[in-house]
Amino acid sequence: MSDTPPPRNEGPLLPVGALILSMVGLCLPPLLLISGALGLYGYLRARNNPVWAPRKQITQMTMAVSAAGLMIFIGLAIPNFKQLRLRSKQFECKTQLSELYEAQRTFYAKNKRYSTQLTELVPAPKRGGQLIRLTAEGPLWTSGLPSAEFVGQGFDEVEHPTLHTDAVDAAIPKVVRNVVGLSGQCPACSIVMLCASELDGDATADVWTVSTLERLGGNGEKIAGGMPWIESDDVMQ
Repeated sequence: MSDTPPPRNEGPLLPVGALILSMVGLCLPPLLLISGALGLYGYLRARNNPVWAPRKQITQMTMAVSAAGLMIFIGLAIPNFKQLRLRSKQFECKTQLSELYEAQRTFYAKNKRYSTQLTELVPAPKRGGQLIRLTAEGPLWTSGLPSAEFVGQGFDEVEHPTLHTDAVDAAIPKVVRNVVGLSGQCPACSIVMLCASELDGDATADVWTVSTLERLGGNGEKIAGGMPWIESDDVMQ
């Protein structure tokens, strides 16, 4: 008979696989949920089953790595998710200006001029979370029925109680405001329109413009007619 002791049972391989999976999960975060669940399963088995007991420390390491990885991922994902949500709201102004540009083109084709009155444009923009200007100065429609005196519109402050027309209108940079409106004598004329909003609760306004003619941006870049252009980025401030 041999005096060599039988090989010691070091426990099942699942906890080791879970630990490896947790390390891979640091690069592929969804795997951390699986490795964390497997680590917890192995830990509970190790507390009550002597066959699993040798792997108890491995299961604890798996849970620690998985939890740390998830916390890092969540810490990085929350700010990115918030910025993505703001970006989606930001493009509402871009959409409004694209629609206004098409409405102005239709109006010009019939009247050989552009309009500074929202009531003349079809379809007219609905009042919501964007401030719109067709001229640099003049009253904005904020309540009641729209009329010819209004050269734009403010926010629907009932639907958007955190937005205030006067505050955002005052936050529009003067250098941007000054280019808004009609230029030249129609029919040889053009118009620049503006859309602004406030996205993140600070004093900076998110401001976009669109022109019916090609123009130059602040850094000399060419901006095609009809292309909405961001003048003040509230998300990046």
